Amino acid sequence: MDGLLLPEELIADLQHTLHQRHPRPHPIRQLLLSGRLTQEQLQWWARNQFHEFRNIHRFFGIRYHKCPVPELRRMLLENMVEEEGEDLFGGKYPSHRELWVQFANGLGIASTDILNYEPLPGIRAALEMYVSLVQQSHWAVAIGTGLVFEGGGPKRMKEEREAIEKFYPWIPASSLDFFRAHEYHDKGHGDMVSNVIKQHCMEEKLQSEMREAVRQRADIMWLQNDCIYNAFVRPQLSAETIKEIQS
Repeated sequence: MDGLLLPEELIADLQHTLHQRHPRPHPIRQLLLSGRLTQEQLQWWARNQFHEFRNIHRFFGIRYHKCPVPELRRMLLENMVEEEGEDLFGGKYPSHRELWVQFANGLGIASTDILNYEPLPGIRAALEMYVSLVQQSHWAVAIGTGLVFEGGGPKRMKEEREAIEKFYPWIPASSLDFFRAHEYHDKGHGDMVSNVIKQHCMEEKLQSEMREAVRQRADIMWLQNDCIYNAFVRPQLSAETIKEIQS
């Protein structure tokens, strides 16, 4: 769309932008949700995904620092507390970093393994790209990039948890709290992100910046999955499966 959009039009336009950018789920997600990843492939996925989860403070902290609205800073601070461990203040879950380590343990990865694992170069580069994007963006756009992850978080995490329970019954249910925590918390986080976009991106220049930032964040997440897929998954797939999921 051209010109200044109304709040709801802007959200719809951004969602359309995301769908156009990546109309189908990434191949690694297709395989995960259909139960076709091996234990070893799941382990490589977990090891490399951990790099972002253990570094979330780097971009969450920038969002908080740049935000000029006290009420929003309180919400961002609550978000960071949940990431660092709501158990600090009597909540249910420890840090989401710790929850992912628990998930890795359920996959058969020792804690020392995942904590000391050196991720793929592309995984490291993707994180730096996102930190740079948040640093360089207008504060509302920096928060708004969360539309890509937090915005669809509850649905995505629910789908992944249910697929793991259905297709990978050897993974202990007790190790899936990372997904449960995000099913619960990301609804509120997604609402906050949408409200920031609707209330603070009501200039045509900001809306263009928001649209481009959403594209970049979606591409960064695609790159992360691509790195894992090409290194550890695609080489073991049949030509028929590759054609199915990449067409």
